[in-house]
Amino acid sequence: MNPTQASSKARRVGLYFGSFNPIHLGHLVIANHMLNQADLDEVWFVVTPSSPHKQRISMIPEGHRLQMARLALADHPHLKAIDVEFNLSRPNYTADTMHYLRGVHPDLAFSIIMGQDNLESFHTWKDHEALVALHRMLIYPRLTQGTSASDAAKAKWLAHDNVEVHEAPIIAISSTYVRDAIMAGHDVQFLLPDAVVAYIGNNHFYEEDEV
Repeated sequence: MNPTQASSKARRVGLYFGSFNPIHLGHLVIANHMLNQADLDEVWFVVTPSSPHKQRISMIPEGHRLQMARLALADHPHLKAIDVEFNLSRPNYTADTMHYLRGVHPDLAFSIIMGQDNLESFHTWKDHEALVALHRMLIYPRLTQGTSASDAAKAKWLAHDNVEVHEAPIIAISSTYVRDAIMAGHDVQFLLPDAVVAYIGNNHFYEEDEV
């Protein structure tokens, strides 16, 4: 069923996939923007244990990343972190996760939140045609410079009826920047929720390169 034809009474949930290594204020800004501007009832942060599209760089255990996400979202009733991918076959593919979630929650209308740069490689995703046919794709901009070939790839998907580009704030903070700052001994209190800063400090995460 086309997501635009879903019942108006169905609860609309945006799924924000990521390793969240660690979750930072930029993630929260994007999620809150989509919650308010994309007609969503909730945003679920899908903490990914591993990704076929990312290398494992300074990746702390998934349980800790989930806990940090839950701490970050504790005061936001319409935002939550879920561990659905922890018990699914690996590597984790978005198509498989969406198939599972649609089966478990047939009463919900799911959308997928992702950065515009992901459209460059979207054609390589498993069952990408089905993903865009079955869900709204809520796209936010990122500070990236693509090639002419990648621009053409993005243009194809941007023209799809189920792809929506939302002018969310462009956040220059990245998890890589946060990890590097912690390893350098810099203050990150304005980059992360206070509870996450404390959790990282108490566990001495990212203080050394784990690769």
